[in-house]
Amino acid sequence: MDSDAKILLVDDSLQDLQIHAATLVQHGYRIVTAGNAEEALLLSEADAPDLYLIASAMKDIDGFELCERLKQDPRLLNTPVIFITKSSSAQEIDRSFAAGGVDYIRKPCHLSEFLARVRTHIRLFRLLREVEGLKEAAIDLNPLTHLPGNNTIVQKVEEAVVRQQDLCVIYADLDNFKSYNDAYGFSEGDDVLLFTAETLHTVLRVVCDGEGFLGHVGGDDFVLMVPTEKAQEVGQEITLRFDRGVPDFYTDEDRQRGYLRSLDRRGQRVRVPFVSISLGGVILQRRQFSRAVEVFSVCAEVKKAAKAVPGSNLFLDRRTADRRQDSQEDCPQERRGAEPTADSPV
Repeated sequence: MDSDAKILLVDDSLQDLQIHAATLVQHGYRIVTAGNAEEALLLSEADAPDLYLIASAMKDIDGFELCERLKQDPRLLNTPVIFITKSSSAQEIDRSFAAGGVDYIRKPCHLSEFLARVRTHIRLFRLLREVEGLKEAAIDLNPLTHLPGNNTIVQKVEEAVVRQQDLCVIYADLDNFKSYNDAYGFSEGDDVLLFTAETLHTVLRVVCDGEGFLGHVGGDDFVLMVPTEKAQEVGQEITLRFDRGVPDFYTDEDRQRGYLRSLDRRGQRVRVPFVSISLGGVILQRRQFSRAVEVFSVCAEVKKAAKAVPGSNLFLDRRTADRRQDSQEDCPQERRGAEPTADSPV
């Protein structure tokens, strides 16, 4: 509903402020009031509203100057400002729109008109935010899998860190994928990536009942965010489904052999195992992360441990020590801090 929107009323007339606030509260709006421009600026820094109702005539800093200062904040650039004015002169109207306002209400105003103008601009603002959100999401979608890309992934992890959510971030990477691409071609390689994306998405739906997040960093790298209590089950289900389905992307001859024949950098023939998936998981609440880059750094360490073991695996980071202490430990100690949940050697 539009009536749950937050409106910031700014007026140095206490009587007008109380009348307008009471009217809007009666219709379900959340109201914050400011008696002058400076107070309005401070309140806007803390929490931006969905709409401003600003008296044009105020002492010290008038409504027009306040609007201009608000619009210097990128967060408030599209937030609608309606001026409340005693004059409807052409000059007053021009100043309203030049300052960045979207509308004006002349006092005294009929209640139905007052509410209609407020409701209309809140709806337009919310629709604009929806459109902007869809545009940003579309820009960041991976062109092959249509999953959220790197910018969205970072944003989601940052939000989880700030909110201290009980989630596990899992970084997924394919093993032996380059050799597969070299042997079968990029088109077939894209099919494997689509299969990977579908497998990850299906597991999120089945194990987590759709709760969680899946993004595609690019290439054969994916990121999942799942409830911590579901992380191990998610990893087991992914490795099971992936290993069961990936042989379908090989020829009958390769399937019968159980491996792919390829050439190494020196031109010597080698046996390459089938593509597998390595998963490195980090439980956010086990460490005091402050940024997404710190989470991905630990994910890389744990994923490296998973890739060191043949086949598809999930390694969960079990360490709780400070990252600076962990970085001083040697690689074997790092391995003890990660726990394998599945091991399917080729």
